[in-house]
This record gives sequence, structure tokens and C-alpha cells, in this order.
Amino acid sequence: MTPPAEPWRAAIHRWLAQPAHVHLLGIGGIGMAGLARLLAARGQHVTGCDAATPRTLRWLQAQGIPATTGHDPAHLADAQWAIHSPAVPADHPEMLAAARLPLFRRGQVLPVLAEQWQTIAVAGTHGKTTTAAMITHILRHTGADPSWCIGGELAPDHAPAGIGTGPWLVIEADESDATLAHYAPAVALITNIEFDHMEHFTSPAHFTQCFRAYARQARHLVYCADDPAAAALGAEIGGLSYGLTPAADYRAENPQPTPAGTRATLRGTPLHIPIPGPHNLLNALGAIAAVSHCGIDLSAAAAALATFALPRRRFEQIAHARGIRIIADYAHHPAEIRALIAATRETGADRIWAIFQPHRYTRTRALGPDFPPAFDGITGLILLPVYAASEPPLPGGTAADLLKHLWRHNQYPAELAADLPAAAHAAAARWQPGDTVLVIGAGDVEQIAPHLQALLHATQ
Repeated sequence: MTPPAEPWRAAIHRWLAQPAHVHLLGIGGIGMAGLARLLAARGQHVTGCDAATPRTLRWLQAQGIPATTGHDPAHLADAQWAIHSPAVPADHPEMLAAARLPLFRRGQVLPVLAEQWQTIAVAGTHGKTTTAAMITHILRHTGADPSWCIGGELAPDHAPAGIGTGPWLVIEADESDATLAHYAPAVALITNIEFDHMEHFTSPAHFTQCFRAYARQARHLVYCADDPAAAALGAEIGGLSYGLTPAADYRAENPQPTPAGTRATLRGTPLHIPIPGPHNLLNALGAIAAVSHCGIDLSAAAAALATFALPRRRFEQIAHARGIRIIADYAHHPAEIRALIAATRETGADRIWAIFQPHRYTRTRALGPDFPPAFDGITGLILLPVYAASEPPLPGGTAADLLKHLWRHNQYPAELAADLPAAAHAAAARWQPGDTVLVIGAGDVEQIAPHLQALLHATQ
């Protein structure tokens, strides 16, 4: 089933049917950078700008796409149409200038552009990037040569998007602003459905309805049978299931966690996932189920996954010295943090320090009581101010409010650091050989890495 016809969809089809100059506002965002690469591959003249200078700007420039730092209405002088990131304020002068052109959101353009391939779309509250990366890895290593556009930087060259010669495109389908309902892929994968993005959705039912529309419009549905909401949707619509539950079509048997990853058996085939955590075993099962619709057999998919490496900021070791490991992870929802702590334990870690930057005031307020138990098992927590992601502060949603929840939970010491350097010094004052330090969050907390590395290597 195709999505309902809407004027913006027809307009995007017209622009994509001819070479034209499209300008991307906020092109440095990883999703926008990937979209830029796909648009250039389909013959569009792509330019873009971003308020900051993230790594993606340098990557785009290396791909021959002019991407500049700073917003300016003059960037639009020759543009024929434009795409904007939600991170660009609506009242910014360049946004006001762009409004005089045909102007679209990324979540409108990517679903239409994806119609030019056989698309595998991965959706879900958690696990999208890793699962989509696994699918891409399998297809690349089995000769299918896919294109991809993923919200992460894939090994080995840290590219968020790529163009292959095969018919398949692997993408993440983002639910954050309800544009998930615009996709009609060949294969729709749902990892899980756990209420999030309270800045847009009014209730869990509203959130689930977005996934329902997406699932109904796909040719094939793949879903995690271990997740209650995804399983309910799969039972309603029909599809291929995966998980650890006995009812799953793709079920892992006898999973054995080890410091080097997880071993299991799938339909009699040995499976080795070289990354820790039961959530990553589920991601691998979903990827194998999805590529079965591409004609990739189980043994070939399992062999490919044995060489899989996580994208950047997914359990990424950023330093290891004096017996101390520092690992960065994008987790920002309580369920993701709980899975991260469990995965860290599987690697043999005993004492774990967490540096956490909450993401969005809306999420922090809505899920405040759920965060403290997600960290259970750590040695101590250093909390940073909330990364606003363009939101205004909300009563009940600040880091100080979250700290009160942590103190009431009272299972481990927790303190609030003023900024990244202060958090790094707080961690360095406590760590000792054998410890693991987790740098957790979806904002700019990764910029703490140089501070931690300098302190780790400093002469004592």
C-alpha cells in the first residue's frame, strides 16, 4: 500500500525528476548528510550549510558536495528548492529566505527518494542504527552492493551513506516527528516500540499509530517478537518475526555471552556476534530476517556478521590506558542505558563509572523516574546539564530535577558537573586501574573525549 497522496509528495517527485539545485539547511546533521549524498547520486546539484562544523561537513566536501559553516540567506541565491533540518530555528534569516522556495523536511524527501530503490527501512525506538548497519554489512559482504543512508558512521571509513550498484537501499526510518508514516518500503523492520519523543507525540497510542501506518504500507514486515508492542502490531498485520521467544520465526537458541560477544544457534546454524549485549543479538536476528527477503541465505548472513563492527558512538572505545577503558555510547533512553550497562558487564567490567548527558527537557521530564534504575550496577554517576536540542528549559526536566530522582533512588553516588571539563576531572578523581568509564548521551557529550584522554595519559 502506498501512503496517501499529498501535494508535497507530488512536488518532491517533480523536483527529483529533473536536475536542479537543492540547498540543505543543517546539512551537517548525520541524517541530512546522508540525504545529501543520495540526492547528489540521483543527479541533483546539492549545496548546504550548518551552524557548526561537524565531521560530516568534511566528509561531504570529500564527496564533492559544497558544505559550508554558518547560515546566510545568500546561500539561497541560486537554489531552486530547499530542505531543512528541524535543528534550524524557524525564525532564522536563512530559513525565512528559504520559505520563499519550495521547502521540505528531510522526513518528507527521503521517503520519496527511497522509492527509486528496493528499500529496507529500519524503525524502532532503539537499535535502528546498529540493525541498519548490520543489514548493510551483510549485503556488502555477500556481493549485493547496496546503497545506504544511516544515522551513524559505518566502519571501515565512517561514512553515513554510500552508493552501490545493486537495487537495495538500507535506511533508518525516523519516528521522531511522525514522518515514519510517509515510508512504503519493500521491507519494513520494527525493532521495538517504546514511547518516546514526547515533544511531538501526545500519548503511547499516538506513537504506536505512526508505526502502524508504516507497517501497513510495507510489502514485507519484519518485527521483534520479544517486544510486546511490536509483537502486537506484527500479529495484527502479519510478517516475519525474530527474537528469543519460542514463537519467533528467527529464534536464537542457547545464547552464550562472552567478553568477545555472543554465540548462539539459529535454525541449526552457528552464529557469532562479535559485540556484547543481548540487545545486539536481537539486532542481528532482525538483520538476518530482513535480508532473507533479499535472497541472502542464513549461512552467508551469519558468516558476514562474524566480521561486523559497530558504528561510531555505539559502544565505541575511545581510550584505553593504565588499565582503564573509556567507552562512548549514544544511549539516551532508560531502556538503552540499561542495555548498555548489561553489555558492559558482559565484557567483564566490574567497577563502572557513568558520565551522562540527558537529551531534551521533554524526555528528561517524562522519563525522569525511569532513569535511576536504568543505571543500577554502576559504581557512580556524573551528570551533565541537559542537551536542549533546541528545546526551552522545562520545569521538572532539568538535570537538577533528574539529580533529585537519582538521590531518591539512592543506589549509587550521583553528582552534577557544570560542564564537560568538570565532568572529566570528576571521573579522573575517582577512576583506578580496572575501571570502565561510560560516556553516555546523544548530544555533544562526545566532545568530552579529549579531556578524558588527556587526563588518562597525564603523568601521575
